Amino acid sequence: MPNNSINNKRIAKNTLMLYIRMFLTMGITLFTSRVVLQVLGVEDFGIYNVVGGIVSMLGFLNGAMANAVQRFLSFEIGRGDAFKVNHVFNVSLVAHLCISIFVLIVAEFAGVWYLNTYINIPTERLSAAHWVLQCAIISTCFNIVQVPYNAIIIAKEEMGVYAYVSIIEVVLKLLIAYLLLAFSFDKLMLYSVLNTVVTILVLAIYNVYCNKKFTEVKLRLVHDGKLLKEIIDFAGWNMLGELAWVFTGQGVNIILNLFFGPVVNAAKGIAEQVNGAVSRFVTNFQTALNPQLVKSFAANEIDDMIVLLYRGIRFSYYLLFMLSLPLIINMDLILNIWLTEVPEYATGFCQLVLISSLTATVSNLLSQVAKAYGKIRNYQIIVSVCLFMNFPLSYLVLKLGASPLSTMFVNIAIQLSLIFIRLVLTKSMITLSIRSFFKHVICPVFSVSLTSSIIPLICFWSISNIWVNFIVTSIVAVICVCLSALFVGMERNERTYVITKVKDIILKIHAK
Repeated sequence: MPNNSINNKRIAKNTLMLYIRMFLTMGITLFTSRVVLQVLGVEDFGIYNVVGGIVSMLGFLNGAMANAVQRFLSFEIGRGDAFKVNHVFNVSLVAHLCISIFVLIVAEFAGVWYLNTYINIPTERLSAAHWVLQCAIISTCFNIVQVPYNAIIIAKEEMGVYAYVSIIEVVLKLLIAYLLLAFSFDKLMLYSVLNTVVTILVLAIYNVYCNKKFTEVKLRLVHDGKLLKEIIDFAGWNMLGELAWVFTGQGVNIILNLFFGPVVNAAKGIAEQVNGAVSRFVTNFQTALNPQLVKSFAANEIDDMIVLLYRGIRFSYYLLFMLSLPLIINMDLILNIWLTEVPEYATGFCQLVLISSLTATVSNLLSQVAKAYGKIRNYQIIVSVCLFMNFPLSYLVLKLGASPLSTMFVNIAIQLSLIFIRLVLTKSMITLSIRSFFKHVICPVFSVSLTSSIIPLICFWSISNIWVNFIVTSIVAVICVCLSALFVGMERNERTYVITKVKDIILKIHAK
């Protein structure tokens, strides 16, 4: 097993590649969203989000298997068994082919039934909504088959390919946005079809890359019922968690549609895009980190794993908070700059979804520890039940006449409770000390959040000019979070390392 220095360098390199991808794609994606919303209109944009969400609800099968495959591949790579890696890949590929067929059948029957029976959209847009549904089903099936290929890229820590393919993907989607302006065909239907074509093309590129790059993806006819059972058993319990996430996101979206119609779905869709763009910073970091956690566990390096876990959670939070704080403070102005027409409730949804993501970041990596441990039945049952409560509680508060934003307050409350629940459940898996977790994670995160928010909020309430307020609060917020994270949120060795690196960079710049 490589030493910690090599592992840290690999994590840094992979994170850098993922960030290059993200910076190049985020700007194009946000601009594309503006154009698409302008061309489709608020109503059709909301229809696209809610109808696509119907098929996404079947994605829990895909997500569960994806986590299982990545875990087993990373585990075998950590043990250095190339033949076993190929064995896992081929077994998982067959499993995903079967899942895609199952999803196709269920989505055709259940999706069409729900669309014709319960969906809250204008009657004249029902035909276009059926196009959206069929395109979403096709895209989902292709994505399912692609999972083993993406899993081996992540397990092998070959993150550079994502940078190149993602650039191709966002450029094509930007092209789609402008093609909508050029054709008189129904915009919503055309948008759905073209997005499906891009999905298929991107998945084909990943397949070609994996087949040329990795010998482990060589196709073989494998009959291994025992391994398949292990993967399905792992995925089976993991499936509860994925299903709970589906009801937390798309399930609540459907409830919002029942009570308020597609306009509120459009507002929620905008919030999810903002959250997705910001959260990619953390997702990229954790994507590079996750294989190392599993490999450390496989090599029985538990102490190193715990250190990496604490550091990963803290740095993930600081990074997300640095980006979220100026956005939360200035969200109303940002949305008015970004969008030509801001849907009602969009500002509130955007602010609250970022707060929810910050809360979830504190405990999300604990789930990776549970997956590395492998015996996840009790963990998944308890966590999934808590997540699933988003669905009935959201329905209850809306039934009582609450605002659409109340669903986000429900979500934040559940995410707060999950910090403590996940911590208790993980404690017995790797002898994790709750007191140590509070000392090294909760206290630093809380302190950084509190100390870095005071000055930006004072600036926001004190400066009357809108643009000066926006510029000053944004700059001050980023500086305050960085300084607070450095002097309050980092441990001594981490702070020394960061300061040394900054000095080295300054000296190199000065030398030039």
